[in-house]
Amino acid sequence: MLLSSYSVEQLFYKILKFGFIPISHRCIKVTTVKFCVPTTFENSFLEKVNELNEKYRDRGSYVYEVYGSFKFSSLGTGWPATVLPDVDEEKLARHIEEAHSCGVRFAYTLNPICMGLFEYTEEGRAALNDLLKKLLEFKVDTLIIVIPYLIEYVAKNFPQFEINASSLCYIDSLNRALMYESLGATRLTLSEDLNKSFRLLRLIREKCRAKLEVIANNGCLLKCPFRVYHNTITAHVSQFPINDPIGFTYKPYPLMRCTLKRLSDHKEIMKAPWIRPEDIKYYAQVGIDYIKIAGRGLPANDLLRLIEAYLAGRYDGDIYALIDNSYMHFCWDMFDLDAEPLPLLKISIDNRSLDGWYEFFVKNDPPCIIGCGDCNYCGEVAKRVIKVDPELKKKYVERIRKMIDRITSIKPPVVIRQTEEGRVVTYI
Repeated sequence: MLLSSYSVEQLFYKILKFGFIPISHRCIKVTTVKFCVPTTFENSFLEKVNELNEKYRDRGSYVYEVYGSFKFSSLGTGWPATVLPDVDEEKLARHIEEAHSCGVRFAYTLNPICMGLFEYTEEGRAALNDLLKKLLEFKVDTLIIVIPYLIEYVAKNFPQFEINASSLCYIDSLNRALMYESLGATRLTLSEDLNKSFRLLRLIREKCRAKLEVIANNGCLLKCPFRVYHNTITAHVSQFPINDPIGFTYKPYPLMRCTLKRLSDHKEIMKAPWIRPEDIKYYAQVGIDYIKIAGRGLPANDLLRLIEAYLAGRYDGDIYALIDNSYMHFCWDMFDLDAEPLPLLKISIDNRSLDGWYEFFVKNDPPCIIGCGDCNYCGEVAKRVIKVDPELKKKYVERIRKMIDRITSIKPPVVIRQTEEGRVVTYI
């Protein structure tokens, strides 16, 4: 059958259903890239997302899903409430309805890494069931979940939801992928640590029925040893309000350590699992179904700039400005309010200087997830492409080291106290 024999509606249906158009016993493969992005819960944000989808429709790239959650809940989420937009039930319901009207699905992030056993209490189970019933009423499409018990519980009792096993499940092997699939997850967000391990990505794709997702813009350390602790802090910070005038719960010890390592050794910046917009194509070729963009808490303009770069599949300029600026949080000393703020540090990488660099990982499949060994590819690339003021960087390193020294001393500078109004971060 010739292409002209199909109506526009028939072609669109076949592309969505099969991913290809059948032609005389042969197929023309149509590559589409579905992006899952955080929402700011502003209607204007969804309008802009809709405009971007129209703009890049011909590329086959589009925002398939937006995700978010309440700022606080007794169950929590996977991001610090300090930076999340404040959303009530009415606003959440309206936003989901608006997303659906734009042809965009909505995922609710029920992804704290720890609930402190609250999920097994009568109060916790009542809160969980109430939340799930409300989310069904609001027509939430997908739940992003970390705790295995909750994945199985939701799959068994609320099968209307698609379940996406969060990246915080640390799915970094075929065994883990198959286990989460067996618990009821129909979509797996793989650990970012797998991003450069293409042989393993292909194996998981071959053996798993679940849809697969990778995160594109995580600038954290590869195999970060502080990640579990950091995500545990984040989970608890999202479960109850904390009066934190200095931002300590958003910039805790794990972030200090992670940032210090990347500033001290630029090789870690290139080892980190972020993916350039230009290199997303390799994941489509492997069979990855979704690309997730992280960034809950970012201002709408910054988030839209990030989204457009990935939809366009190309970005000209400083690529690292899109990926990470966590080091800027330490321009001032949280523990010494009299200390002079440092000038803003800028770490930059001209994106064009990285053209072709990802082919090394695609073709050679180095053992990044195990360890570098004698490979110093990322170190050599870092020397060539990373630009930074060395003297100012040194001051940031010294400041972070000083803060770590103080917070790990026998008399730390701050403490979280329980008061009648709630928990408060205070100086001591």
